[in-house]
Amino acid sequence: MRKGSHHSLETRKKLSEAKKGEKNPSYGKFHSLETRRKISEAMKGENHPFYVKHHSEETRKKISEANKGKHHSLETRKKISEAKKGKRSPLYGKPLSVENWRKRVVRRRKSTRT
Repeated sequence: MRKGSHHSLETRKKLSEAKKGEKNPSYGKFHSLETRRKISEAMKGENHPFYVKHHSEETRKKISEANKGKHHSLETRKKISEAKKGKRSPLYGKPLSVENWRKRVVRRRKSTRT
């Protein structure tokens, strides 16, 4: 294929079908933990393609609009809740500020009254 030319739609479909499922050379294969760690290290900091970049206000609005009205299912919400309990909580081991402590106490009192 020469530079600047494109595959026809029919050819693209054939190429796609030729590599689907078990015909794909990577089918059923996984990166080892060591390889995954190396990939992770290679993509950190300045090597990350989005390093020091930010979404424009226009893009942020588009993302916001696209996500409006979407809700996690009850099953997904339970999974998220379980994943963030105990030691996996982002607040685990961190001191609670007085303001946040008060909010929790008030919230707890309200929930026990109803």
